[in-house]
Amino acid sequence: MSDYPTLEEMGITSFEDISKYSLRRQSDADVLKIYYKRPKGSLLSRSKKFTFAHPRKSIPLQFRSGEKWDSLKDSSPRLQSAVAELKKLTAEPAALPPEDLKARFLEDLNHLETVVNSKIDELRRQIENMK
Repeated sequence: MSDYPTLEEMGITSFEDISKYSLRRQSDADVLKIYYKRPKGSLLSRSKKFTFAHPRKSIPLQFRSGEKWDSLKDSSPRLQSAVAELKKLTAEPAALPPEDLKARFLEDLNHLETVVNSKIDELRRQIENMK
């Protein structure tokens, strides 16, 4: 039996490659994105996205946009279980020293720069192909 049954049910098998995850709320769903450590040139995806629909509630429309509506939204039990397993997988043993923290921020910044530049290049190619 696996230590991460929910993640396994979701089709995730390379637990040791998971580097981080993010969770965001959209109007009608929670979106969980799992990021992987991959070597340069790898053809495997660097992330996977999972969407969990919010359960429907019979609450009057005028209350749905308010503060109280947000507190009434329930996350999927499967999502809660997956996040608990991801927290175990990505738990940091202790606070990083400032040097390591600086290196991590620089690494994140470099990754962001690569992603943005890649997207800009893709958009430029699409524009060029419009002629």
